[in-house]
Amino acid sequence: MEICNFMYQEMKKAIYLSDKIFPGGSVKMTSGFTLIEMLIAIAIMGILTMVAYPAYQDSTRKSRRSDAMAAVLSVQVAQEKFRGSCPYYAQNIGASNICGANAGASTVASVTTSNESYYTLSIEAATATGNAYTIVATPTGSQGGDTACSPMKIAFSATNPGGLKTPADCW
Repeated sequence: MEICNFMYQEMKKAIYLSDKIFPGGSVKMTSGFTLIEMLIAIAIMGILTMVAYPAYQDSTRKSRRSDAMAAVLSVQVAQEKFRGSCPYYAQNIGASNICGANAGASTVASVTTSNESYYTLSIEAATATGNAYTIVATPTGSQGGDTACSPMKIAFSATNPGGLKTPADCW
C-alpha cells in the first residue's frame, strides 16, 4: 500500500509539472521542417536555377544587341553625312572627318564604342568605296559570350541601301 501511495504522489507531481510546462495538460508538437523536406526543397531550387539561368543569360545577350544596332546606325548616319562632302565613304572611324586621297586614307567622325560599351565598332577593311561600306560591331566585355552573333555586320551599298545584315538572326 505504501508503494501505491508513493506512486500516486509521484504521478500527481508529474501531472502538476506537465501542466506548468505544457498548459492544458497536452504535449504540443513544435512546427518546422524535417531535414528530408529541406533537402527536397533545395534540390528543386537547384534544378529550377539550372534551367532558368542560361535562359536569363540568353535573354540578356539578345537585349544588349540593341546597343550594337543603335551604334551601327549612328556610324551609318555619320558615313552618309561624310559622303556628302567626299567622293567616297571613309574606311576609318575617328574623332573628326578627314577626306583623304582614297577611302583607306579617309576618316569619319563617329564613335568606336557603343553607348553601353558592349560593342566596339569598325569599318571592315577594303569595303569602303565610292558606293559601299561594311560596319562591324564586335561584342566585348560581358557581351563577349555572344558567340552566335560575333561579329554583327551590316553592308551598305547602292544595291542594298537598307543594309545587308549578318548574321540575319541577330538583327
